[in-house]
Amino acid sequence: KQWYQRRVRGLQAIYKDKWYDVPSLQGSILFMSGCLINELTDGKLPSLRHRVVDIKRDRFSLPFFMNPSFHSDISKTWTSGKETETGKSYKTFGPWQVTQLHRDEPLLLTSTSLF
Repeated sequence: KQWYQRRVRGLQAIYKDKWYDVPSLQGSILFMSGCLINELTDGKLPSLRHRVVDIKRDRFSLPFFMNPSFHSDISKTWTSGKETETGKSYKTFGPWQVTQLHRDEPLLLTSTSLF
């Protein structure tokens, strides 16, 4: 079976307040970073707001989420050592991640997820 899907849409990215289809390219890997990585790298790995839309047919993707370890210091950038905006509220990654998951996926975690 061929794993590559030709001309299968569904992934979109926003640019200048307009949503665009992200083309699939055979033999490629798409890397997207989030706002925290953007902040921790002083913008060297910019975040990309994206979404998946229902295309009314099967579409295959394999998302992989790579994060800092639970106790990683996120109060300063990895490149210049400047204080991060996030670091004003969270010193380490774990509590920040739990807060984000409660916001984005409220059914995923319980109120005692940190304990």
